[in-house]
Amino acid sequence: MRFGVIGGGLIAQIMHLPSLAELPAAEVHALADPGENVTDELGDRYNIDHQYQDGSVLIEEIGDELDAIVICTPMHTHADVAVQALEADINTFVEKPIALSLEDADRMVEAAKDSDATAMVGYMKRYEQGFQAAADRVTDMDVTLVNNFVFAPDVGTMVNETYDIIHPNLSEEFIEQSNKQRRDDAAQALDTDDDTLIKAFDFHLESICHDVNALRGLFGEIEEIDHVALREDGDFLTTQFTFANGELGVLESAATDRGWYDETIRADTPESMLEISFTNPFIRDGNYEVRIKEGKAPIDETRSTYAHETPFKRELAEFIRCIEENDEPLTTFADARKDLKFIANLFREYQ
Repeated sequence: MRFGVIGGGLIAQIMHLPSLAELPAAEVHALADPGENVTDELGDRYNIDHQYQDGSVLIEEIGDELDAIVICTPMHTHADVAVQALEADINTFVEKPIALSLEDADRMVEAAKDSDATAMVGYMKRYEQGFQAAADRVTDMDVTLVNNFVFAPDVGTMVNETYDIIHPNLSEEFIEQSNKQRRDDAAQALDTDDDTLIKAFDFHLESICHDVNALRGLFGEIEEIDHVALREDGDFLTTQFTFANGELGVLESAATDRGWYDETIRADTPESMLEISFTNPFIRDGNYEVRIKEGKAPIDETRSTYAHETPFKRELAEFIRCIEENDEPLTTFADARKDLKFIANLFREYQ
């Protein structure tokens, strides 16, 4: 299956290109990135013959040679490329979050409906073995309270110390224009000009969209936002909400200078608890742990550790399977739009 990869940045270099190279059914046929040094070096590294600086040109010129597109560009640029690919009936995988604005997400959802191609959003946690085992178990629990926290470290320093990252050589004009579009889209999403809120929304959307999607996958739709608080100039977010089935949810998200990644989902009943601990998503082939504790006397506690191939590879394998078998993915564009809407509503509620 011939793939085009649009966007050769961090997540493409760390996860998607290595994963595609390891999947027997996949061949990276084309790569696009505005940094010519990026496409040159990655093209040599992965033996990619077709290299472009513009994803739209890639689709125009060789779209008919491709079976699928993987979009790893910044979130505010997803819509135009995804819509173009789907209109050409190219199977389309988009990194999370689906978009920065609901208007862009709506365009993508409509394009997916109108296309015969498969459209999927890259929520890799939903395809991780430990998460799937926990999802099977939680259906038997009468959950009262759900806690989810994700405290992100200084990712840039961590990644540069771990991997040989190719940074693009881009003009200041290009960077300024892209940053302005990103800020404008975030401002439109919240209907605000408050720079602190715009910056906080931008960060937390990228950070917690995975968690919101995972929570909805485990416990169903979120019915009501009860409370939202921001601290440390928006770097720390806490929200309380209620699921449609009545469970109370608490989510905490933070940008920190710590040297470690901290992310957990915990479900509690009066008699038991289930906890999923996630590893750093920027490190390949980590371990996820599921802990279950229940009873009074004796107390029964089990810990299951899942050493696995990276969930990024698992989700791409599932994308290929959905294409081959004409199945609808677990993480559709329409489903991902709900996550974006909920997170935007958190900030609107705070306002």
